[in-house]
Amino acid sequence: MAKIYPLIYASANDAIALEQRFYIKEEVTRGTMVFPLNTDFLFHLPGGSIGFEQPFESSPQRSGRHHSNIIKKKKVSSFTLSTYFNIDEAAISGLLAIDTPVKLLWKSLLGVEDATGPDLVYNAGTAPNATFTMYECGDKWARQTPGGFIMGGNVQLPGDGEATTEWSGNGKTTYLAGIAKSVTANAANIITVAAGEGFRYTVGAAVMIIKYIAGVQTLSADTPAATPRRVTAVTSTTVTVDGAVLADASGVVDPVYLVYHEPLAPVAINNPVTGLVGDVTIVGLANQCVRSLGLNFQNNHELVDYCFGEDGLGGTLFVPGDRLTVEVTMSMNLNHEVLAFFIGLLDFPTKNIVGVLGNVAGRNVTFTVPSARFMIPAFSVPDTGSIPVEFSGTAYETAFGLADEVEVRYN
Repeated sequence: MAKIYPLIYASANDAIALEQRFYIKEEVTRGTMVFPLNTDFLFHLPGGSIGFEQPFESSPQRSGRHHSNIIKKKKVSSFTLSTYFNIDEAAISGLLAIDTPVKLLWKSLLGVEDATGPDLVYNAGTAPNATFTMYECGDKWARQTPGGFIMGGNVQLPGDGEATTEWSGNGKTTYLAGIAKSVTANAANIITVAAGEGFRYTVGAAVMIIKYIAGVQTLSADTPAATPRRVTAVTSTTVTVDGAVLADASGVVDPVYLVYHEPLAPVAINNPVTGLVGDVTIVGLANQCVRSLGLNFQNNHELVDYCFGEDGLGGTLFVPGDRLTVEVTMSMNLNHEVLAFFIGLLDFPTKNIVGVLGNVAGRNVTFTVPSARFMIPAFSVPDTGSIPVEFSGTAYETAFGLADEVEVRYN
């Protein structure tokens, strides 16, 4: 059911955690906010959020024994977001099997998206360049972060749980917005709201105007779909927005509501492929029960948080200035073959690993690591049962300059 913002405004309830939604849309220019569409929504797991802070410390200037002022530090915007692998198993190709924002997350993580088809392929052949605007919308609030990019992704494919990816990254800044009510004939670009409600918005936030007549919610013609306004100034009782003079925002007869921008009819693939169907192949080690496979990607970007005159990230926002590191972990039970695999690691060989999540003969996502090198693991013996051995290593390119240490393919 769509949100009815006037009813949310009127509710005496505190904000409800279950109403949290995420939207992600690629930017044309780094750090310049774009406005998500219905198809930029994606399903996510509990626990994700956008974090925003501006630390400060007490001024060290001599002022006696008492704190007298502060020194502000750079603003920090960061986020975490966990997802299942929602795959449309009825799609005619891998290109159409996942949502647009998920494609963007992989593109921002690895750098290269090959959408020439029919499969959709991601690799690290070129350093990541894409940025995006992320919306985190609740019921009575929203956080909006332009200039977003992925710093790390942690894929976990357990044999006794759900397959997930945890995404983490940073953004240029974060704006906040809520819901306010207006009962006046709003003129020019100023919306008059109840006392104190103007402080529900930060300058820069994207907002829309909602009309609610006879129980029917519609968008004002001043903020049609995907065309919000940006807040340019606030006082206790007024919110000033950019753009043309308001022509459809009078609240005299029926109140109007100033609301954080959000697509009104979000859509996304809702078919989690969680690991009941799949396969892990380790070249040279056949017919093994792989208890879990993990790929932890770390871009190790340099944050451009040192520009003079900027209170947060500036310039290009990030520099891919350090190595992409892909840690490979897997767990197997100790047996004859695994013992030989274990001993073989003493020679530091490379191992070719392929993990398939989903139906091998249908739509799936395949992770290929052609050249992993594993550390020699220690293992302990439990009181009862099998003896699991945890292998941990790093993905390497197969030859200098190939940048082929990992491939993610939606078939």
